[in-house]
Amino acid sequence: MPRFVSRRDFDFITRVNKELIEVVIDVTVTLYKMIVEQTVTNIYGEAPDKVRYNGIQLHSLISYGEITTTTESGAGPDTKQEVEFRFARRILEDQNVYPETGDIIWYNGNYYEIFNVNEQQLIASREEFNASVICKSYITRRSGLNIEARQV
Repeated sequence: MPRFVSRRDFDFITRVNKELIEVVIDVTVTLYKMIVEQTVTNIYGEAPDKVRYNGIQLHSLISYGEITTTTESGAGPDTKQEVEFRFARRILEDQNVYPETGDIIWYNGNYYEIFNVNEQQLIASREEFNASVICKSYITRRSGLNIEARQV
């Protein structure tokens, strides 16, 4: 089967995916990319104050993980949640943007930091038919993000 998928078939699949995500599902997230050149790191390679570009609106599919709340630190409850944001590659190419580890996604009143990016979503097991980008992220606090509060 994989040998019989042509470029025309792949283009049709990606057009249908893009239309489904943008028109039918219509879930919008905001991606805040880090400005690596302006972010100062310490001697350990850590950057406590990251500088970010203005947010860009993208359409996405979202898969929620389980919410867990712990009180082990003694400083009050700590809530954790992993979320997968799935982007169609064609949408990212049209916007000229690519999510990377350390970028922030705003969705539904929460900020999520990307910790893993998987772009190996191949159609027909062919490298040239790479269809999507999956970003695994976790919910993060707004306090250390240097992002202005959204005006709604």
